[in-house]
Amino acid sequence: MRSPFRLWESTVFKKSHALPFALLSLWSLPVAAQSAPAPAASDQDDLEVPATPSTVPRASAEKLPPESRPPAPPAKAAPAPVNTELQAQLDELRARLAAVEASRVAPPSTPTAGQAEPAKEVVYQENSANSRPIPRGFRIGGYLHAQYESNQMSEDQLQQGGTPLNQDRFSVRRGRLRLDRGWEYANATLELDANTTRGVTVGIRRAEASVLYRGSNPESMPPLLMLTLGVTDLPFGFELAESPRERPFMERTLGSSALFPSEMDAGAKLSGAVSFLRYAVAVTNGEPLDTLPGRYPRDPNAAKDITGRIGVETNPLPAFSISGGTSFNQGKGFHAGTQATKPSFVWQDTNEDGNLTPNELQAVPGAAATPSQNFKRWAYALDLQLELKTQFGSSRLYAEGFVASNLDRAYVIADPVLGGSDVREAGYYVAVAQDVTRYGQVGFRYSYYDPNSDFADSRRGIQVPTSIAVRTLSPMVALRLQDHTRLSFEYDFITDNLAKNALGVPTDAKNNQLTLRLQVQL
Repeated sequence: MRSPFRLWESTVFKKSHALPFALLSLWSLPVAAQSAPAPAASDQDDLEVPATPSTVPRASAEKLPPESRPPAPPAKAAPAPVNTELQAQLDELRARLAAVEASRVAPPSTPTAGQAEPAKEVVYQENSANSRPIPRGFRIGGYLHAQYESNQMSEDQLQQGGTPLNQDRFSVRRGRLRLDRGWEYANATLELDANTTRGVTVGIRRAEASVLYRGSNPESMPPLLMLTLGVTDLPFGFELAESPRERPFMERTLGSSALFPSEMDAGAKLSGAVSFLRYAVAVTNGEPLDTLPGRYPRDPNAAKDITGRIGVETNPLPAFSISGGTSFNQGKGFHAGTQATKPSFVWQDTNEDGNLTPNELQAVPGAAATPSQNFKRWAYALDLQLELKTQFGSSRLYAEGFVASNLDRAYVIADPVLGGSDVREAGYYVAVAQDVTRYGQVGFRYSYYDPNSDFADSRRGIQVPTSIAVRTLSPMVALRLQDHTRLSFEYDFITDNLAKNALGVPTDAKNNQLTLRLQVQL
């Protein structure tokens, strides 16, 4: 609070100096407008502050000094020129990334009526040894065939030698376990088979050691070049190379089983694929690998069989495929010689009195050993397969035919050394298989096989040409569950001339057969 003396002094000073102060203020206005303002007053300065800014002359037009103005924003730099090529590549990469992300989350599209299902991821499954892919990595697979079979020729008797004639039975036809290991330039396969067809039997079905060169072929195709040694598939025709796991019908036709009792043989094979071309050539022992009586434990002759096939696999339309090929087999069969025998006596009780008389003794002279002999054998075949995929499933039509000489090794065994002349064989089959949605399948197959086209039957001492050809009609129905279980039923109507009537004339033997099989894949 100001003292009375300070208040009086201020009032007197203002009145006495009012005029000079006014003149001084008018002179200093232009200078004050160009110079910096006075420092801010402190709390101790005695100044009068007007009540409103409007009372101060030119208060609204007063400008801020340069040092108190806000700094101006920096000027923007000019944009750099855009590289159109790099921008195009960046846009393309972004589009690809978006497509990949969309494909991962997008649900699978359902094919419309009349349109084939979209292609799925490649699944390792051996449809045919003629076109088997070799994927990298380790894989385990297998399947089991458990079945019931019945035949019209079944009897509750034993034939000469003690073999049962009953053919109505349950059996394990195949129980197979397979191991595969693939690398970039090598592959190893081991497949074991267990069955009860002729008693409990366990053996090697496939044992392959391979070196390969893939070239530009993807894993869904066979390698460009592959050399295989061991127990491997025989490249002859289509039916012999078809996997029993994928075959619609129960077994191979009679003609195929007669020429090749087993699908495998020990030897070396060169195979591969060039675009739509498939090729394979094998050099093998030529001795069937099975347990039938009369088989030799190893190859009885030094000559080897050469078996080969060259074919094509093409898709002229996305839902339609065509495949086929031509095959050959050249080799030498083996006729076993006889051992030397000593002279001996044989007693024939002609009067059946149980007493030995001199006239009932017969001398049997000794015989020298006869050498074994080789004979030529060969076979040629053609095969064709057509497949159409629709909304109902796959429709397949395939056929195969062959001619051969001295090659029957299981049905009517060919031995031209014993018979004195070459034996000609011929056969063919036509098959249709139709999927009924993904759960069912129906099929029909007709096959023909003539084991000896020059066969003659003796009638009253006269040789009469007689056909011993076998014709088989095989309808089949199957139920499939979840792509790993299959229940199949097949009935074989067999027509042949292996029986004789009361007059001795060849007639059809009653030997039709039915088979009910359950297949489960591992």
